[in-house]
Formats: sequence, structure tokens, C-alpha cells
Amino acid sequence: MKILITGATGFVGSHIVSELLSQGYDVTAIVRKTSKLDNLKDCKINYEYVSLDDEESLVKLLSEFDVIVHCAGIVRALNWDNYEKTNVIGTRNLVNAAIKNKDTLKKFIYISSQAAMGPSTTQVPKSLSEKENPVSLYGKSKLMAEQEVKKLSGQIPYTILRPASVYGPRDKDIFIFFNLVKHHLKPQTFNKRFIQLIFVKDIAEVIYKIINNTKTDNKTYYLSDGNIYTWKSVAETIAKANNIKTVPIMLFDFIFKTTANIYETVAKFTKKPQVLSREKITEMLQTYWTADNSEIIKDTGIEFKKLEIGAKITYNWYLENKYF
Repeated sequence: MKILITGATGFVGSHIVSELLSQGYDVTAIVRKTSKLDNLKDCKINYEYVSLDDEESLVKLLSEFDVIVHCAGIVRALNWDNYEKTNVIGTRNLVNAAIKNKDTLKKFIYISSQAAMGPSTTQVPKSLSEKENPVSLYGKSKLMAEQEVKKLSGQIPYTILRPASVYGPRDKDIFIFFNLVKHHLKPQTFNKRFIQLIFVKDIAEVIYKIINNTKTDNKTYYLSDGNIYTWKSVAETIAKANNIKTVPIMLFDFIFKTTANIYETVAKFTKKPQVLSREKITEMLQTYWTADNSEIIKDTGIEFKKLEIGAKITYNWYLENKYF
């Protein structure tokens, strides 16, 4: 079976590639000529230099494949136009090209985000039947991209995945938790905030498990390890898993907001999106980000790794690759 993957050079995409190769699949990645291929240096895959803006070339390319894994997207941008162009229109072009190859394509898998659902109203995990309420342009763009994917209904089986916050080897966002713990600090917020996590290799395993699984056709799933954490408990678990003693450090909301304003000022001068923005902070400061993962467990039998295990694997990877 031949699989085409977008976003293969990124954090999540590169782990998906590794998993699919280990399972014996023939994998090809769509990349830009400017793409850094460092995350795929040990992977024996094919490359196709096709833009998601070029629907005509996509139509021709997709005729050679059985499955599409659409992982490409941007998580930060300077404005809505950039989110729309990459996350929404890029997905629309890929979906349109897929429809024109509906006689040969067997599955379309889209990696969305928990951001598309928006925060939950209580600590009780949000169900798939509850209305989405994204609080950021990123979340809005991912939800709109999902709507494009659903146009495949009745033509090509699709599956939409909404991962919680993803951590693991090669991650540079949740790395901040590991870095603080490495320096014996245990971050916590004044107001409790509840989040979920997922180990990146579990996303890759889910992809493998749904490729030939008709139970997952035309469905949307939340992905997380099923546990609900506070920032404090995340840091404590990382520290315990790696035998590190820590002292608490209180992070007040005004610190995040001030930092975001500084980063946005830098972004205006450099014309490049930064790690933090006011929108990102708005997401971070929501009280509840919890969703029900029971459906994906029921349909695939996936056993998600506990944070203690994933944290140890991730921390050791950071050490070995001199992130600290």
C-alpha cells in the first residue's frame, strides 16, 4: 500500500513516517524545496515537491496513492490570511484533488487539533456531540479545514483526529516544561488549569491502526492519554520519572500576557510569527481543555502511554540531542 503524507518534515509528521515505515508501508512525503529534512534523515522515503496551492499537480500526484495522511499546517501566523491560506485553502485543494481520484483512494486521514473543539466548560471531558467553540484563529482554521475534509463523505472514507497537547522527542513547545524541570523548577499557575496530553508516538500508532479499519471511516476522534493534568502535576510527573528534585515556581497570568505582548512586538518588526502571541496565551489561560478519548480506544484498541513513560523517553532524548 502506498501512502502520501503532508507535513512529514514536522514534529508529528516525522513520527508518523517512522511508524508507517516500520510497518512496511511505501511512504512518500510532499515537501517544499525549502523544507528542512533533518527529521527524516534516517527514513527511506520518497519525496514529491508539490505545493498544496497547485491543485492540478495534486490531482496528478494523488492518482499514484492509496491513502493520504494530511498532517501539514501552521500553528502560528501573523494574521488570519496566513492561517486560511495554509490550513483551510491548502486542505481544500488536497480534498478537491482527492475527490478527482475517488476511484483509487481508500482513505483520507486528517490531523486536526483539540484547538478546533475549543475549551470544555468543566473538568468533565468534552464529548464529540458538543458544539465546537475555538478561541483562536488557529483553532478556527483547523475547524474550517475539518469541514473541507467532510466534503469527502460518500466519496472517500475519511478520519479526523483531534490530538490534545502533543509532547515527545523533537518537540519544541512543551519542551519548556522539561527544561524548567531540568533546572529543578516546578511551574504552576495561581489558578488551576486542566489539560490533557498525548505522546507523539501514540498519534503515529493510531494512524497505523486506522488505515485499514473501516470502523473509523467518516468519524472524528479526540486523542489524549485519558488523564487530566494541571501544569503542576505535569511538572511533578516529569520530575519523578527522571529522578529530579524541584522547587515550585509560580507563574501568574500577567507574566504570560506581558511576555505575549513582547513577542508580538518582535513579530511586527521581524514579520515572522513568534512562539507566543496573545491568541496563544488566550488558549493557554483557559480553565479546561479536556475531551473524551473513549471512542478511539473502542474502535482501535489503542493503549496510550502513561505520562511517566513518555516523559522519561522524551527527557532522555532531549539529553542525548543536547537540547538542554
